[in-house]
Amino acid sequence: MFRKRYILIALLFVSVLAISQEAADSIVSKKSLFIIPHASYQQETSVAPGIAYGYYFKSKDISRISSISGSAIYTFRNQFTFNVTPKIFFHSTKWYLYSNLNVKNYPDYYFGIGNKHTGIKQAFTSQNISLLLQPQYNITKHLLIGASLSARFERVLTDSTFESNRDAIFQQFGRVGWEPYSLFNVGIIAAFDSRDNQFYPQKGIFAKSFFTASKAGWGSSYSLQEFSFDFRQFVPLFGSHILAWQVYYDGIFGCNGIPFELLPTVGGRDVLRGFRQGMYRENVLAFAQAEYRLPIYKRLKAAVFCSAGDVMNSTDYKIDKLKVAYGAGLRYRLNDARVHLRVDLAKNNYGDKLQFYITATEAF
Repeated sequence: MFRKRYILIALLFVSVLAISQEAADSIVSKKSLFIIPHASYQQETSVAPGIAYGYYFKSKDISRISSISGSAIYTFRNQFTFNVTPKIFFHSTKWYLYSNLNVKNYPDYYFGIGNKHTGIKQAFTSQNISLLLQPQYNITKHLLIGASLSARFERVLTDSTFESNRDAIFQQFGRVGWEPYSLFNVGIIAAFDSRDNQFYPQKGIFAKSFFTASKAGWGSSYSLQEFSFDFRQFVPLFGSHILAWQVYYDGIFGCNGIPFELLPTVGGRDVLRGFRQGMYRENVLAFAQAEYRLPIYKRLKAAVFCSAGDVMNSTDYKIDKLKVAYGAGLRYRLNDARVHLRVDLAKNNYGDKLQFYITATEAF
């Protein structure tokens, strides 16, 4: 079974390379469209076939390329996600709009809350839709400020096994998030962006911080506050060799509880690759990661990476065992905007199985 997964990933990657090469030969240099097969295998999804798509507008500035990208995925565990992310630079003004629409019907498992194994594995299905709008204005060439507006509607469905586990889960971790809820968040953003390109930077710095809040009774079920800080630097070494590194903090706070699906979690294709997403969740996430990116041949590149961090409770910030993940992967440039197909293999220091990731965006 393990070898079959390797073969599946290899075949999918080769087929995508062939398709993307045909598209690259026919595109205009200053704009491009791709729709490619998108598949992966992760512990939390099993085999996940779908499509990834992107339209990249013509631009005279490699650092300001408007795009509409996203994906539609249906996994072998009946998980469905649809995601679309328009990023629009208004070239006649200094305005920039980042937005995202996400729709999910996602069967998963609840493992409790905290950064240690709890012994709980409760099946549930999250049905949610979320919308994010972040209009931003350039004060200077690299400094932006703006607003963040978001809405989320979610309900959690359970099966018959929940009846026998309900009391234990509610007593240990609370009942917040198991009932349908809605959230409307309003906040502020500050960002600094000197990257030469937003999709595959070769130099520059990106830093972004935001604070958002919701108020119970004002269209929201809970009063919550969230603060996030993201810092990335891309250092050119020699030739096309790049050292990229990132530090990240995200904290969500609420006096009357936080829906468990909103709590930050490690794992997945971007944050501590190699851990199962959703296994560990708490109201604060902090991690650092580094990636060495190097050319192989023409459009083909490689990367090796390592990350360390954890989720923790803001009352004591205690870490039982620091989570460390590491791995390597391949990158294939799809267009002149520097969008790359990414294939990663990752492992962690907890002894979990090797994880596979395939996507059309960089981890950071």
